[in-house]
Amino acid sequence: MTIKLALAGVGNCASVLVQGLKYYSGEERKGLWHPNVAGFKPKDIQVVAAFDIDSRKVGLELSKAVFAPPNVAKKYLPMPKGRVTVRGGISRGDVAPHLGGVKLEKVGSDDVSKALEDSGADLLVNMVSSGCNTSTEEYARVALRAGCGFINCTPSLALKNNKLVADFQRAQLPLVGDDLMSQFGGTIFHKGLLGLMVKRGIKVSKSYQLDVGGGSETLNTIDEGIKMAKRGVKTSSVAEEVPYKFETIAGTTDYVDYMGNDRTSYFWFQGSTFMGSGLTVDVYLRSSDGANAGNVLFDVIRATYRCMKVGKLGTVGEICAYGFKSPPKLMRFEDAFTKFSALYVR
Repeated sequence: MTIKLALAGVGNCASVLVQGLKYYSGEERKGLWHPNVAGFKPKDIQVVAAFDIDSRKVGLELSKAVFAPPNVAKKYLPMPKGRVTVRGGISRGDVAPHLGGVKLEKVGSDDVSKALEDSGADLLVNMVSSGCNTSTEEYARVALRAGCGFINCTPSLALKNNKLVADFQRAQLPLVGDDLMSQFGGTIFHKGLLGLMVKRGIKVSKSYQLDVGGGSETLNTIDEGIKMAKRGVKTSSVAEEVPYKFETIAGTTDYVDYMGNDRTSYFWFQGSTFMGSGLTVDVYLRSSDGANAGNVLFDVIRATYRCMKVGKLGTVGEICAYGFKSPPKLMRFEDAFTKFSALYVR
């Protein structure tokens, strides 16, 4: 059985996803977190459609488009020519800052809906730029009309839209998100250290996380409005790990073009222990954004498709809490991981 996937946004994350599907198309397991999720292997996933609004990508075959500007994700392996051509996408007046001077290739929602239907896609994965909130909702509506499940990897809060959620439930389609959480990126690293401190009896008083990176996603995120919205999502997510109120901030601070798709996250923690003895932790993490998302995307896609096939629909809580920073119901990661693993990991 093949999971037919459509991509909204052919950026760095999509680039690594497409390369990963080729890399794991055989029996290769190096670096693969979960070879089997919900009865599916990565080789069971096939991209059948892709959409973008950047004219530098539209019209290109997908294996070429994933390396077209402004993408800076690493080229991990040669990509053979495929059969998917990137089509024009949806834009609803919320164009990403980095596309300000670029020719755009926008199409109507009906065109995207028809393309989805013609491709036979089961799931539409939304990876458009941060801040494209209206466009994200429109892509969700298009998926709904085409009979596709919708996976929202962006910080746009689609699952906080009660009408949209109700419409997906009524249509018996899965709606999963919001804001994909990397396998070992800043958010999960922050959550993990906070959780460890709590388990070891440290009274946490303060923490912060500051991110510096390259690539289009970081460039978008330094826009003040987008930065503050994403900071709210990340801060709420990490705060869930501590069972009492404390001071914490997490978010992007700056863009450095030559970092490419890489990111450096700086962390600081303050707490106290025996007889009020103070404890401070300073640490930093360097990672590659696109690759850091690959394993989680593979897991989420396979689990969501299984839910679609067995009738477990709507906002699937354990998938959202496992794979995203802003699920409908926040959970400590250990609880979300345990629940997800019990249900889906073979």
